[in-house]
Amino acid sequence: MVAITAPSSIEQIPLMRCPKANAGQAAAAIPCVDLSAPGAAAAVADACRSVGFFRATNHGVPAGVADALESRAMAFFALPAQDKVDMSGAARPLGYGSKTIGSNGDVGWLEYLLLSVSSNSVKVSSLPPPLRTALEEYTAAVREVGGRVLELIAEGLGVDRALLRSMVVGREGGDELVRVNHYPPCPLRAPGDCGVTGFGEHTDPQIISVLRSNCTAGLQIKLRDGRWVPVPPDPESFFVNVGDSLQVLTNGRFRSVKHRVVAPEGAQSRLSVIYFGGTAASQRIAPLPQVMRDGEQSLYREFTWGEYKRAAYKTRLGDHRLGPFELRAAAAAASEPAQGADPQPHCSSGTCMPQQQQVAQVY
Repeated sequence: MVAITAPSSIEQIPLMRCPKANAGQAAAAIPCVDLSAPGAAAAVADACRSVGFFRATNHGVPAGVADALESRAMAFFALPAQDKVDMSGAARPLGYGSKTIGSNGDVGWLEYLLLSVSSNSVKVSSLPPPLRTALEEYTAAVREVGGRVLELIAEGLGVDRALLRSMVVGREGGDELVRVNHYPPCPLRAPGDCGVTGFGEHTDPQIISVLRSNCTAGLQIKLRDGRWVPVPPDPESFFVNVGDSLQVLTNGRFRSVKHRVVAPEGAQSRLSVIYFGGTAASQRIAPLPQVMRDGEQSLYREFTWGEYKRAAYKTRLGDHRLGPFELRAAAAAASEPAQGADPQPHCSSGTCMPQQQQVAQVY
């Protein structure tokens, strides 16, 4: 058994309120899409439109590929902290990080590897060879899943199947990342219906992200009605998030989903691996003409991925990052009632109080 090296301090980790949810109702709120089914494109589009998140089954990735990465990642995180930094470099933002997420002070009960990916190659040559090999095999497989999902999204939108995939997979200068998050068992027992923040609430800025975790729970998503619901872990499936960029490309038809992670309280660590499908810095992000109806106004001004990424570095984790890029009159006319709801409370010193602002990073 691997001994887990936990982040060393919990003093500055915020608490969050975690309302109890019925397991059956929570599972029912998460759309499930069989990627091999004849109606997959319509099902993917419906899930992206209604929730911005879905569980993908029959994805074609052999279980052994994910299991090998999980085993080797856990062995890496069991190493002494300095060894992990020496092998991968301190996260700036790429590399190994512990508790600190990004450069602006955001914190969570986790440690992680954040790596850039190019042509299925992980750009950290000093990682242990077994881990590097497992990462590259996994990344090659999950990129293909991401590409298939992008094709299904395009088909569901009624545009060329290759349009979105060509923006991400194999794109020269593309901004694809893989993140391995390790959440050790948390020694703090939060009071009442609170939990310790593993990763604070946020949306992903890229086009899509594809997540796989082990059997330990913790991931939650925010539904359109403002409720937070837990996502039951399923190591045999992948979970797909709509990102901010896809929200803009569809002119708000698909909306990025807020999600967060509560640190585990039991004896088991949570390990998740996320592939982020971002495009090249020069790629223009604006509503696709093919999806716009006659007379429909754009909700967003055009920007490049590089411009959005730079802006996102300056925001706080729970901020509405797309706000500065919205064309206000059109966006206000199309906004949903839930968008103006009060932010979720968080807990501090055992007492729940209004959410304090938290800082963020783009990944």
